[in-house]
Order: sequence, then C-alpha cells, then structure tokens
Amino acid sequence: MLRLLLPLLCCCLLTYSCQEKREVVEEVNIEKVVDGDAEPGLMHTVYFWLNDDVDEASAETFEAGVWNLEGIPSVKRMFFGPAAGTPSRDVTDNSFDYALILWFDDVAGHDEYQTHAIHTKFVEEQGAKFKKVRVRDNLLSER
Repeated sequence: MLRLLLPLLCCCLLTYSCQEKREVVEEVNIEKVVDGDAEPGLMHTVYFWLNDDVDEASAETFEAGVWNLEGIPSVKRMFFGPAAGTPSRDVTDNSFDYALILWFDDVAGHDEYQTHAIHTKFVEEQGAKFKKVRVRDNLLSER
C-alpha cells in the first residue's frame, strides 16, 4: 500500500510546486440598479497613456483600480477599455492606451466623484503609471 501512496504523494507535490504563482488582486463587487430611461446630464471621458515601463501585471492592477471607480455613488454608468484598432484617419487618435467614460446626473455628481475616497485612492495608487492623461467633459442634452 505504501508503494502506491508514495508515488501519488510525490506526483501531487510536484504538480503543486510547478503551478504558476499569481498576485492576488482584490475583487470588488458593485451592485447598482441603472434606470434605463434616465438620461445622465454629464459625460466625463478620460484618456490614459501609460508609461512605457508598465508591464502586464501593473496594467492589470491599473485596470482593476479603474473598475473600482464604478463604486462611487454619483457614477451612473461606466465604460472602460483599450484604444480600438480602427483605421487611421486625420480625425482619429488611437494613440492612447485606455479610455474611461463616466456618466453623471450633473456637474455636482462629477464634483462628488472627483473628491470621493475611491477616486483619490485610485489617483494615489495608479498615478505614477500615467505618462499623460486627457479629460473631455461635456453636457448631454435631449433632442
């Protein structure tokens, strides 16, 4: 019996020791109910260019930090992703690494977001990774 268990134990230990070690990223679950008929009044678009030395693991930490911003109560809708590979044209700028789009009810909601602890923590923890950041804010109007 021992002759059967010993090879099995060695196999299990070898398998475990060969597994890749990964950094644990804190997962934040955000529950929001979005009113599909509501029209937010302000769109806040942020373009990020990351430093050249940001590796894949640092980029993943940056992405997780961005998604935490959705937990700020005044954020009504949020979209985030990398630049699209659309064809180059005179009016197209795909030079950024990521874009973040946030919708707020109004300017007051935007201002609350700017000073909220989640946002300030994100800037403190991730700001050193930014080569450049550009923001475009616009009011949304109904037809």
